[in-house]
Amino acid sequence: MEYIQTILFQIPATQLEQASEADGLFAELDGHRKHLQGIGGFRDIRITRSINNEGNVLVVVETRWADDTSLVRYETQEPNAATIVRAHESILVRDSVQVLDMETLRTEASFKQAEDAESARERVILPIAIPLGILAFALLAIYGLSRVYLEIGGNGAVALAAGLAIAVMLFAFYFAANPRAPGWQIAGVLAIFAIALAGGTAWALIEEDEPRAEENGGEQANGDATDGEPTDGALTGGTMIILGDNFFEYEGEREPAISVALGEEVTFELENQGSATHNLQVSGTDDTYTVDICKPDDSSRFCSDPGVIGGSQSATLTVQFDEPGTYNFRCDFHPTEMMGTLVVE
Repeated sequence: MEYIQTILFQIPATQLEQASEADGLFAELDGHRKHLQGIGGFRDIRITRSINNEGNVLVVVETRWADDTSLVRYETQEPNAATIVRAHESILVRDSVQVLDMETLRTEASFKQAEDAESARERVILPIAIPLGILAFALLAIYGLSRVYLEIGGNGAVALAAGLAIAVMLFAFYFAANPRAPGWQIAGVLAIFAIALAGGTAWALIEEDEPRAEENGGEQANGDATDGEPTDGALTGGTMIILGDNFFEYEGEREPAISVALGEEVTFELENQGSATHNLQVSGTDDTYTVDICKPDDSSRFCSDPGVIGGSQSATLTVQFDEPGTYNFRCDFHPTEMMGTLVVE
């Protein structure tokens, strides 16, 4: 259904040229379109004229609206198409302006066309879209819940699964007993479930990917202590350096600055938690690296052993510094991304 304001008026053929000028009536009506596009309920404006160039020319201006409230509100405000036309009365045929408010009527043919379109949608689109949508939602729910269960583990996962099963049964019972429940209730339940599922999945993935450098470092530090006194190579923190794609991480810090005691031999555990190949080479105090890709038996002063550490593999790095200072280290395979420093004091 549409509501239409129709304005009819006549212009003498001798005045057409003036009406068609850049600042004339037709240009002003056409420019009025931009104003109309900012009004709620507006759909379209059409300007038509008769094709005879002699005598009087009939002009029809139609503005189309989604509802009668929008049309009435437009008519009571200025500018509107009627006020624009009347502002050019000097070039109009006297008493020729008529303003009509009308509404469109759906004919039998239009009803039949709409019914055919709806029927086609139900026959073709819905039988495909609904099962695919249910399948996609089910797969996402299975994946998300599996990540949450794995992260919680133990009795917590069992309790959560039982709670969800009970909630599903209660909602199913409610909607089965109330087949005419409003759509907003069904949409609300689905939205709450979707939000909770998305939040739980995100939490599980974050927890799963969170580095455990602190835990590994603490275990290594405890293993190096005897009777409460640190042995050679003991650090303030742990001795685990994690190699990721593409970063070094020590005690949760990337591009770490690791303190090392002067003159003490320290052995670092290197764990490649990424999938790419990495290694670790320490530079001299002048920030130069002896070779491009180092090996433990190279002339380079300190290099990981082995010199090539594949994904999920481990290695060691033993260092002992005779001079204090800051020594940079890098991955030879990713020298501009994977970097850190050893601070010798």
